[in-house]
Amino acid sequence: MPSYFFHTRDGEKLDIDEEGTDLPDDRSARHAAKELLAALNRERLPNGDEMSLSVIVQNAEGAEIYVASLHFEGRRGAPAHAGKHDETS
Repeated sequence: MPSYFFHTRDGEKLDIDEEGTDLPDDRSARHAAKELLAALNRERLPNGDEMSLSVIVQNAEGAEIYVASLHFEGRRGAPAHAGKHDETS
């Protein structure tokens, strides 16, 4: 069974997967990357208003076969009363 390596990037921080995971094929590796990205998102999203996450998948030969990325940016909206006109006149 082929080995795949799932490196993760959180902003500028890159974590290298040195152990790898045995999976049947590239399709399974792509699915695993999406699952990992979703888990990272759930874990890290509450920690701020901006985040960039990526999962980079390499096969045992070192070829990059897939990259899954997510960028989140949150911002506060204008106060509810801003921009409303007085309709009583």
